[in-house]
Amino acid sequence: MTKKPCNHEYLATSDTDAVLICRECGVVYLHMQNISLRFNVKQFSKFTAMMAEASKKLSSDSAEQPRKRPTLTLVH
Repeated sequence: MTKKPCNHEYLATSDTDAVLICRECGVVYLHMQNISLRFNVKQFSKFTAMMAEASKKLSSDSAEQPRKRPTLTLVH
């Protein structure tokens, strides 16, 4: 039984990261520097929704807090 090799299609890419899909297998590949993750399409959709929610909360938290100047510590 010979399995046909996956045909990867790029969904998104950056300097260090890439998201690919094999539409025949229904597998999404997330490559981030030294980490590679495999998801089925439903898992990937849930993962991206969770990450978008976290990013939105992080952005709103940082927008609410005024930036403080770093304090200077003198060492004698």
